[in-house]
Amino acid sequence: MKYVELHCASAFSFLEGASRPEDLVSRAKELEQPAIALVDRDGVYGAPRFHMDFGRRFWKLGKAAVVDAEFFSRKASSVASAR
Repeated sequence: MKYVELHCASAFSFLEGASRPEDLVSRAKELEQPAIALVDRDGVYGAPRFHMDFGRRFWKLGKAAVVDAEFFSRKASSVASAR
């Protein structure tokens, strides 16, 4: 069974991630991961770059991509996730 990162924050998740989306895809390819999930905070800002790079490199190999975002509300104590 291969490892799949299901909660990978990019540099677009300020103070949570440091890697550019295209670097995350490259590293996942090097590690022969069958999929990778990009989860940015308060938006899907890294998704366009993630998918542009993903489409060229991973998609042709039959790999899967997941884009998700975490949204936090100041008035609510719960976390909402949008997929």
